[in-house]
Amino acid sequence: MNFFELFGLPISFQVDAAKLRVAFMDIQRASHPDKFTQESPFEQEEALERSAMANKGFTLLNNKELVLPYVLELTGKIQSDEKYNLSPDFLMEMMELNEGWMDAVTPEQKEHILTQINILQNDILSPIKAYLDSDEVNSIPEKAMLQIKEYYYKKKYLDRILAEFHH
Repeated sequence: MNFFELFGLPISFQVDAAKLRVAFMDIQRASHPDKFTQESPFEQEEALERSAMANKGFTLLNNKELVLPYVLELTGKIQSDEKYNLSPDFLMEMMELNEGWMDAVTPEQKEHILTQINILQNDILSPIKAYLDSDEVNSIPEKAMLQIKEYYYKKKYLDRILAEFHH
């Protein structure tokens, strides 16, 4: 069972926060330890596991950064330990941005590099944004899902670069 099934939600890159919260609260009420004090140790443990699973799922589905890779993994587009090869052109562009950042002396030069990264982020998002905003993953064509996968790995790379720049 995946977290979308657990909460009765469609698999989507956009999680309905209100429906998620209602489903989460229903599961927590139904599996609260106080309701199982007279039950067998097995049933008590099962309730505890359901509650823990609901907590984990609620946390994940409430984090937009985690939903994208989770959906890609659920749909078999990525593997948890996958080594994805980004295009040499993209990697060359990243190397140039890194060098530009290291060479930047003034705040304006650094801001220029950050602006370039911002533009790049928008450029990689725009072709797939409508798909990411759709209500259900099943309606997204295979070609678009592969574009979303590419977007995910590029975004992950850019996020890592930005984190290094801000250290």
